[in-house]
Amino acid sequence: MKKITFLLTFMAYSFMSFSQASNSLDKEEHLLNGTSFMFQYQNAGAIDISFADDKLTYKWINGRNSDKPAQTYSYKSTKIDSGIYLVNWHEPDTANFVTQVYNFNSNTVKVSVIAKYGSEKPFLGFQSGVIEHVQKNKQ
Repeated sequence: MKKITFLLTFMAYSFMSFSQASNSLDKEEHLLNGTSFMFQYQNAGAIDISFADDKLTYKWINGRNSDKPAQTYSYKSTKIDSGIYLVNWHEPDTANFVTQVYNFNSNTVKVSVIAKYGSEKPFLGFQSGVIEHVQKNKQ
């Protein structure tokens, strides 16, 4: 009887822990609010980016898109590990969906973009870059 009680208690605890973990993983967060930095792509220019009020704003500072104005979008993020964040956002005006992994420990960024989705020639792009000039302000 003790073994059955222990087993049922263990299973209930495991289920509750899993339910809590999956709920926290599904939670939309804006963990980078108050953070700004610049990152340089390996072969596509550089971007200034800042996060505030649950939105991000970026501006190309050199490269083929440097003549375009700054863009602001809502973003979502989650913490992967200490100093490592997964961030994504949707750009409905350009039909792009962007996912980036910022590693502030190694000052690197990895980027995946589904660009021009819904068009005759959508494409998937991957890029890497170097993060510089990180500033973290409390909000």
